[in-house]
Amino acid sequence: MNNSINNGGKTHVKYDHFHYPRVIELHCPKCNAQALASNKDAPPGIEHFIEIAEFEKCWNIKCLTCDFRTTKKWEEMKIFKLWLKREIRDVEFWAWNRNHLHMILKRLKNENLESDRWSFFETYIPGIWLTQLRGKRELKKIEHLMIK
Repeated sequence: MNNSINNGGKTHVKYDHFHYPRVIELHCPKCNAQALASNKDAPPGIEHFIEIAEFEKCWNIKCLTCDFRTTKKWEEMKIFKLWLKREIRDVEFWAWNRNHLHMILKRLKNENLESDRWSFFETYIPGIWLTQLRGKRELKKIEHLMIK
Protein backbone atom coordinates (compact mmCIF):
# COMPACT_ATOMS: atom_id res chain seq x y z
CA MET A 1 0.00 0.00 0.00
CA ASN A 2 3.04 2.24 0.36
CA ASN A 3 2.98 3.40 -3.25
CA SER A 4 -0.80 3.89 -3.17
CA ILE A 5 -0.66 6.01 -0.03
CA ASN A 6 2.19 8.09 -1.37
CA ASN A 7 0.40 8.71 -4.68
CA GLY A 8 -3.32 8.19 -4.09
CA GLY A 9 -3.63 9.72 -0.66
CA LYS A 10 -2.19 12.94 -1.92
CA THR A 11 -4.95 13.40 -4.44
CA HIS A 12 -5.48 17.06 -3.79
CA VAL A 13 -1.88 18.22 -3.50
CA LYS A 14 -2.43 21.43 -5.48
CA TYR A 15 -4.61 22.60 -2.59
CA ASP A 16 -2.03 21.35 -0.08
CA HIS A 17 -4.25 18.81 1.68
CA PHE A 18 -4.87 15.08 1.48
CA HIS A 19 -8.10 13.30 0.60
CA TYR A 20 -8.79 10.07 2.52
CA PRO A 21 -11.15 7.16 1.92
CA ARG A 22 -13.35 6.24 4.90
CA VAL A 23 -12.95 2.49 4.17
CA ILE A 24 -9.94 0.70 2.66
CA GLU A 25 -9.90 -2.97 1.67
CA LEU A 26 -6.63 -4.65 2.66
CA HIS A 27 -4.92 -8.03 2.96
CA CYS A 28 -4.80 -9.28 6.54
CA PRO A 29 -1.14 -9.53 7.63
CA LYS A 30 -1.96 -12.57 9.77
CA CYS A 31 -3.95 -14.83 7.38
CA ASN A 32 -3.87 -12.94 4.03
CA ALA A 33 -7.69 -12.86 3.87
CA GLN A 34 -9.60 -9.63 3.30
CA ALA A 35 -9.49 -7.02 6.05
CA LEU A 36 -11.28 -3.69 6.27
CA ALA A 37 -9.76 -0.49 7.58
CA SER A 38 -12.39 2.05 8.62
CA ASN A 39 -11.70 5.58 9.73
CA LYS A 40 -12.66 5.59 13.39
CA ASP A 41 -14.32 9.01 13.33
CA ALA A 42 -15.94 9.38 9.90
CA PRO A 43 -19.65 8.48 9.94
CA PRO A 44 -20.86 5.62 7.70
CA GLY A 45 -22.57 7.94 5.18
CA ILE A 46 -19.25 9.53 4.22
CA GLU A 47 -17.24 7.79 1.48
CA HIS A 48 -14.15 10.03 1.66
CA PHE A 49 -13.02 13.21 3.38
CA ILE A 50 -10.32 15.86 3.18
CA GLU A 51 -7.57 16.50 5.68
CA ILE A 52 -9.18 19.65 6.97
CA ALA A 53 -12.12 17.59 8.29
CA GLU A 54 -12.05 17.11 12.04
CA PHE A 55 -11.75 13.34 11.74
CA GLU A 56 -8.69 11.79 13.32
CA LYS A 57 -6.37 10.13 10.77
CA CYS A 58 -6.73 6.78 12.49
CA TRP A 59 -8.21 3.56 11.09
CA ASN A 60 -9.61 0.49 12.86
CA ILE A 61 -8.49 -2.60 10.97
CA LYS A 62 -10.43 -5.86 11.24
CA CYS A 63 -9.90 -9.10 9.35
CA LEU A 64 -13.08 -10.64 7.96
CA THR A 65 -11.75 -14.18 8.57
CA CYS A 66 -9.42 -14.39 11.57
CA ASP A 67 -9.12 -12.56 14.90
CA PHE A 68 -6.69 -9.87 13.66
CA ARG A 69 -7.65 -6.42 14.96
CA THR A 70 -5.59 -3.26 15.28
CA THR A 71 -5.72 0.52 15.03
CA LYS A 72 -3.22 2.43 12.88
CA LYS A 73 -2.52 6.02 12.00
CA TRP A 74 -2.46 6.92 8.29
CA GLU A 75 1.33 6.91 8.14
CA GLU A 76 1.42 3.38 9.60
CA MET A 77 -0.99 2.02 6.96
CA LYS A 78 1.85 1.70 4.45
CA ILE A 79 2.72 -1.75 5.80
CA PHE A 80 -0.57 -3.23 4.52
CA LYS A 81 -1.21 -4.52 0.99
CA LEU A 82 -4.30 -3.30 -0.82
CA TRP A 83 -6.91 -5.97 -1.52
CA LEU A 84 -7.95 -4.44 -4.86
CA LYS A 85 -4.58 -4.23 -6.54
CA ARG A 86 -3.01 -6.00 -9.49
CA GLU A 87 -0.56 -5.48 -12.28
CA ILE A 88 -2.10 -5.29 -15.75
CA ARG A 89 0.09 -4.80 -18.84
CA ASP A 90 3.01 -3.81 -16.58
CA VAL A 91 0.84 -1.10 -15.01
CA GLU A 92 0.06 -1.10 -11.29
CA PHE A 93 -3.71 -0.77 -10.90
CA TRP A 94 -5.41 -0.30 -7.53
CA ALA A 95 -8.50 1.01 -5.77
CA TRP A 96 -9.17 1.90 -2.14
CA ASN A 97 -12.40 -0.12 -2.03
CA ARG A 98 -15.14 -1.54 -4.29
CA ASN A 99 -16.99 1.79 -4.57
CA HIS A 100 -13.79 3.48 -5.72
CA LEU A 101 -13.13 0.57 -8.11
CA HIS A 102 -16.66 0.83 -9.52
CA MET A 103 -16.14 4.53 -10.29
CA ILE A 104 -12.82 3.82 -12.02
CA LEU A 105 -14.43 1.09 -14.12
CA LYS A 106 -17.22 3.45 -15.15
CA ARG A 107 -14.65 6.03 -16.21
CA LEU A 108 -12.63 3.49 -18.19
CA LYS A 109 -15.86 2.49 -19.98
CA ASN A 110 -16.78 6.15 -20.63
CA GLU A 111 -19.93 5.86 -18.53
CA ASN A 112 -21.56 8.85 -16.84
CA LEU A 113 -20.14 9.66 -13.40
CA GLU A 114 -22.44 12.55 -12.63
CA SER A 115 -24.18 10.92 -9.66
CA ASP A 116 -21.25 8.75 -8.51
CA ARG A 117 -20.18 9.47 -4.92
CA TRP A 118 -16.55 8.90 -5.97
CA SER A 119 -16.64 11.15 -9.06
CA PHE A 120 -14.43 13.61 -7.16
CA PHE A 121 -11.54 11.19 -7.74
CA GLU A 122 -12.04 11.05 -11.52
CA THR A 123 -9.51 13.83 -12.02
CA TYR A 124 -6.87 11.77 -10.22
CA ILE A 125 -7.13 8.57 -12.24
CA PRO A 126 -3.62 8.07 -13.67
CA GLY A 127 -3.43 8.84 -17.37
CA ILE A 128 -1.71 5.53 -18.06
CA TRP A 129 -4.85 3.73 -16.83
CA LEU A 130 -6.96 5.74 -19.28
CA THR A 131 -4.69 4.95 -22.21
CA GLN A 132 -3.60 1.36 -21.52
CA LEU A 133 -6.38 -0.27 -19.51
CA ARG A 134 -9.48 0.33 -21.65
CA GLY A 135 -9.35 -2.81 -23.81
CA LYS A 136 -11.78 -5.70 -23.26
CA ARG A 137 -9.08 -7.96 -21.82
CA GLU A 138 -7.84 -5.29 -19.42
CA LEU A 139 -11.37 -4.34 -18.31
CA LYS A 140 -12.16 -8.00 -17.66
CA LYS A 141 -9.10 -8.27 -15.38
CA ILE A 142 -10.18 -5.14 -13.50
CA GLU A 143 -13.78 -6.38 -13.22
CA HIS A 144 -12.43 -9.62 -11.76
CA LEU A 145 -11.25 -7.58 -8.75
CA MET A 146 -14.94 -6.83 -7.97
CA ILE A 147 -15.57 -10.52 -7.25
CA LYS A 148 -12.29 -11.15 -5.44
